[in-house]
Amino acid sequence: MAPMCSTPCDLLRSPAAFRRGRGFTLIELLVVVLLIVIVIGTVGLGLGGSDSRTVQQEAARLALLVRTARQESILEGKVYAVAFAPGGYRFLVLNNRKSRFEPVRSDTILRPRQLPANMVISSVTINGANAGSRPELILLPTGEMPAFEVVIVYAGISWRVEGSPDGGVRAVRKNA
Repeated sequence: MAPMCSTPCDLLRSPAAFRRGRGFTLIELLVVVLLIVIVIGTVGLGLGGSDSRTVQQEAARLALLVRTARQESILEGKVYAVAFAPGGYRFLVLNNRKSRFEPVRSDTILRPRQLPANMVISSVTINGANAGSRPELILLPTGEMPAFEVVIVYAGISWRVEGSPDGGVRAVRKNA
């Protein structure tokens, strides 16, 4: 007969004790997986798809692209411009031989951009005045640029991209 012990060796000898200390059941694991899926789904819905986030991303993209075009102008020693229309914008470079601006063709980053459906550029202000029928923002190779504000509207939500003569460009939510 085996000696009686009340130590961990009991678990080795008793099948009932072994089953009790085995780990999680399948149902417990399924409940935990279900909770993880619910949490991830909730976080995913909160992060993407909202109208506010959509217009914010477009404003941030425009701000980044204007900063990039300004840097290209400085590095290449060329005059760049940004031409705005209600449905999008495009980058231009001054052709000195023809004395006119032409679309940037060799750069995939500064390619023409169309805004998503129902998103519009509602106004362009350059040096405090409405840009009118020729809303072009000029970026000089010296790094100078005029103060400007571009307002982007989507689903009643407005964001503005504002720039200062010292080269600062940022996207901020427009107050209602």
